[in-house]
Amino acid sequence: MSSENDDLQQLFRKFETITSEFQRSCSSTVILVKPENDPHQLYDYYLDALLIVYFNKYAVLCQSLIQSLESENYLMYGLIGRAIIEHTAILRYYVTSKMLPLVEMALADGQVTETEVAEIIPWLEKHLTGQRFNWAEFLADYFDKVDDAAADASGDSSQVNILTCLEKWVKNDSQIGGMYALFSDLVHPNLGSTLLISRLVDNQVGIGGDSGEAVGLEIVKRTFSQLVDIFAEVQEQLRKIRSFKFCQALRVK
Repeated sequence: MSSENDDLQQLFRKFETITSEFQRSCSSTVILVKPENDPHQLYDYYLDALLIVYFNKYAVLCQSLIQSLESENYLMYGLIGRAIIEHTAILRYYVTSKMLPLVEMALADGQVTETEVAEIIPWLEKHLTGQRFNWAEFLADYFDKVDDAAADASGDSSQVNILTCLEKWVKNDSQIGGMYALFSDLVHPNLGSTLLISRLVDNQVGIGGDSGEAVGLEIVKRTFSQLVDIFAEVQEQLRKIRSFKFCQALRVK
C-alpha cells in the first residue's frame, strides 16, 4: 500500500496481525466426521465445524483485503469489505440472537439434557449449511463421490436473509447500517464502484491508467478503520461459540 499516512499504516499493521491470527488457526486441513445417534457429540461437531469454517473464511478474506490494498485494487477492496460485513452479520445473528438464549436456558438448572441440545442443533445446522441455491443439484455428479458432502449439500434449510441479520446488528450498533449501505454502493454498478476505479488528474476525474491520485485511496482512508473495528465483534462471537461447549459433568440423557 503506497499511502504514507501514519494512522493508516498503523491500522494496516494491526490488520496484518488479525490476519496472522486467523491463518494460524487454519494452517492444516481438518476432516470433520459427523457423529450419529449422540446429540451431545453432534452438537460439539457443529460447534467445531463452525469455528473451522469461520477461521478459514476470515483468513482468506483478510489476506485478500491486504492484497487488494497492496496492489491498489480498490474495487476488490469494496467487494471484500462488504463480504466481511455480511459474514459477521450472519455470525452475530445466529450466535447472539438465536443460540445464546437457548444455551443459557439449557444451563439454567445446572445440567444439559439431550432434548435441550437437540433444540439448539437445528440452528447450528442452518448456520453451517443454510443456502439460497441448490448446490446438491448443481454439483450432483461431483458429490456422488462423497456421501457426507452430498448429505450436507442437500439440506433444505434456507439461509436467513442478510437484511434480517443486519437489522439485529444495527439495534446494537447504529453505524453498521450506514457502513453496509456504503459498501453495497461500492460493489454494485453504481457511482460508488465507479469512484473506486477513478483518479484525480489536474483537478479532473479520470478513469484508468496510473496518473494522478486514486479516489479509491481516499475511500479506504475513510472506511478502513471501521472494517478493522468489526473484528472485535468477530472475535467476541467466535469466543461465544467456544464457550457454548458444555463440560462433560453437565451432560445428561
